[in-house]
Amino acid sequence: MDTLSFLILTFGFTSTLYLYSRSRKQSDGLRIPPGPKPLPLLGNIFDLTAKELWLKATSLAQTYGPIVQLSVFHPSLSICQPLIFLSSPEVCLDLLEKKGGLYADKPKLVMAGELCGCDDMVAFTGYGEQSKRQRKLMGMAFSKERIPAYRGLIERETVGFLTGLISAHSASSPPAPSSESGIPARFLAYIPLVRRYAGQLTLSVVYGYTIPTSYTQVVHDKFLDMAEDCVSILSNKIASGGGIWLVDIFPILKKAPRSLEFIPLFSFLPKAREWKAKMVEFVEKPFEWVKSEMQKGTHKPSFCSTLLDNSNEVVPSAAANANGKANSDISAELLSSWATSTSATSKPPPAATAEYAQFEFDLKWTANSMYSASGDSTITSVMHYFLALLEDADKGGEVIRKARKELDQVTGLAEDSPTTLKPRLPNLSDRFIDIEVPNGRGGIRKIKKPRFPYVEAVMSEVWRWGAVVPLNLPHRLTEDDVYTPPPSEADPYPSPMFLRKGSLVFGNIWSILHSKALFGDDAEEFKPDRYLLSQHEEDVLYGSGYSEEVVNEMKRERKKRDPRSYVFGFGRRQCPGQNLVESSVWLLIAALLSTVDVRRPCVEGEDGKERVIREQPEFNNSVFRTPDPFGVDIRPRSQKALEAIMHAGEGGEAEDFE
Repeated sequence: MDTLSFLILTFGFTSTLYLYSRSRKQSDGLRIPPGPKPLPLLGNIFDLTAKELWLKATSLAQTYGPIVQLSVFHPSLSICQPLIFLSSPEVCLDLLEKKGGLYADKPKLVMAGELCGCDDMVAFTGYGEQSKRQRKLMGMAFSKERIPAYRGLIERETVGFLTGLISAHSASSPPAPSSESGIPARFLAYIPLVRRYAGQLTLSVVYGYTIPTSYTQVVHDKFLDMAEDCVSILSNKIASGGGIWLVDIFPILKKAPRSLEFIPLFSFLPKAREWKAKMVEFVEKPFEWVKSEMQKGTHKPSFCSTLLDNSNEVVPSAAANANGKANSDISAELLSSWATSTSATSKPPPAATAEYAQFEFDLKWTANSMYSASGDSTITSVMHYFLALLEDADKGGEVIRKARKELDQVTGLAEDSPTTLKPRLPNLSDRFIDIEVPNGRGGIRKIKKPRFPYVEAVMSEVWRWGAVVPLNLPHRLTEDDVYTPPPSEADPYPSPMFLRKGSLVFGNIWSILHSKALFGDDAEEFKPDRYLLSQHEEDVLYGSGYSEEVVNEMKRERKKRDPRSYVFGFGRRQCPGQNLVESSVWLLIAALLSTVDVRRPCVEGEDGKERVIREQPEFNNSVFRTPDPFGVDIRPRSQKALEAIMHAGEGGEAEDFE
């Protein structure tokens, strides 16, 4: 080793030791979260390169406890950058929910934000005025009160999806060529239909855009392709590995001249330019299309057109209108009526003011974020439903039998259903029944009770078992915090921990949803029954004679096991599209359970015998745990179910199927 190399290594080693010890001394004598020792200069960088980072974080939690800290050297901070992984429900809810104000910020990521153009997306904006404005807009569109306005749209798209499935998998269809994987293409035909369903739903709500072809036709749509390309870039490239790139740690790398981009160290720069161009294109083009349609008077009522059409009332240039209503109240009224409108009108655009420019900027970036917030969540949920039903079919189909026993009582799709019960598909109004029970204080509690508890359990188990979003994008701690975690097997007698300001904090959703302590030794199995209420729970939640304190305590305990507490994010950074995703996924699952059988594909082997194709699912998406394509044989459960689908769709006559 030459003298220069020796001096560089010595400097790097001593600098890392100094900075690492300095970061520990700033804790005022409190311990920092445990974790593997960092390497000189590099820190724990190699612990962060795992393809499925949530599995690595889960492994570390088994060794060090529910709070694990890794570190990477960060020259702009002159200190080691802490990355903290939270792997238990108590810790996640205590810190990210109860202390949400401290943990609501997002890190300033050079790669994702500055270089790739995602700075103004809702998921990446720092916690401040811009974030609050954007999330308020999304909250108006996707609140529980707004969802009934989308009922017709969700039900129409669900019927279209089912019709496309039946057409693609029809036994009378001509044999389709095999895919590269060797699986006949008709067993993969559901995949573009799932993507079409999720994309059309969001594009309609946000932009009033309708894909011009039906579900039975091959779709290559300009906005759908553009949207999917951007979501794929964001999930699989920009946000891979937790969204932390080397340039985020060493920002000076972004200043490298183009003449050096052939060097692997700087290869991220041309990629960033390409990705940024595509991200900006998807922000601008659909939004400009809405404005163009409005000028022609041919637009459909949507989130964007409604707010643009009434911008004089929602632009924050005045605190209230002449009637004294706050702008946020006006916006809520506008959005509650837009989805039920049958016609659209256009008003003259307002004067070009700084306030209006800010409003339009927020609106188009919020609209873009809505697709990311709901599209891939829906796709991944449906893909995991099919995976789960394949597992169920292998075990005899107990899940689908139990679900149909509930659904058939309303839909009349069983072969032995009463003739007085007209066969039909489930709809969103079937989901809950309204009940009133005494609250223990002389008053009444109004409750929405699930009509189909087992179907609800199937959806919950899909989200738990599949862990749709296994690791949330990092939050940033804005102030020093002190926290004592609950006892764990790795740390039975915990003492207070010092969590340093500026730490990047990840909720390890996978670890929580697959915890044996929380879900038992069968946590890896798909088992919806785990979400059914016991008789005691049923009495407390929906019966009379229990105080609000008892009811609320049971709700808190059930919240720890509810996957919705985790898969949609935490606290003030929770996904605003949750209600739309939940409603659309519920109806799709209910409709699929009611009408189609799911089984593994069979192909004829060289010996002329049928061979069942069994695939081990693979996952290569870094944000959503979306499985790679896998084959599924989907067929109507009966002639009655087929006819219900066809009549709900176009009213056509259903052909017999084998």
